[in-house]
Amino acid sequence: MKIILSTIEDAYAHSNILKKEWHDFASSFSQNRQKSFLGGRAVLQESLSVFYSQKYLPEITTLSHGKPVFVESRYPFFNISHSSKLICLAIGESDLGIDVEYIKPRRNIEGLKKRILSEGEYEYFEKLDEDKQLYLFTALWTLRECLIKTSGRGLVDISSIDADIEKKTFDYFSVPDRTEVNIIRLDSVLDNDGAAFLSYSSCSGEECEFYIFRDSKLVKTKTPEILYTFRSRS
Repeated sequence: MKIILSTIEDAYAHSNILKKEWHDFASSFSQNRQKSFLGGRAVLQESLSVFYSQKYLPEITTLSHGKPVFVESRYPFFNISHSSKLICLAIGESDLGIDVEYIKPRRNIEGLKKRILSEGEYEYFEKLDEDKQLYLFTALWTLRECLIKTSGRGLVDISSIDADIEKKTFDYFSVPDRTEVNIIRLDSVLDNDGAAFLSYSSCSGEECEFYIFRDSKLVKTKTPEILYTFRSRS
């Protein structure tokens, strides 16, 4: 499994490698959406070229809840996430998910906690001060987004995930057995404005390599320190 990290601007600057139909497809998007979409597809194509000797981006379709996948099963699994100025791609041989979120104040964090946290998680949060709650809530939000992006079921399942914060386990019926989610602080790998969490899912024990995409090149970087690893209870 490989994870590629980039700024949206660096990724979008490489979008000239895409075939015209990708630009035509995104022509009606807003400027920000166009940059993130084409930037993500450009980094995906570059990764396929470098790691799989695939010159052009294969046909992509979306599953019922919107998860993009390659039409032909001979191509690898992939998942893309972006937040503000950052874009992240995970690509590998087994189903996966990735999510990146900046640590930032949320207008209705109390309502969000009640909506998505399990009873045990909520009780754990009540013991923390406000800053620690925001830090941990962002980490657990990326955990959940990562898992629902792995399953492809979307936000409909976000409140179905039960995480045990102390044991670092989770229960979610829609991902394969032995799924684990690693959570890192992204600013430890890629310089950016502000702190962010990144969560990525994989099969337990699967190795992961990290790359930075900059100046139209993929450069391998050190594996970041993993802050939390949550493993499936099943």
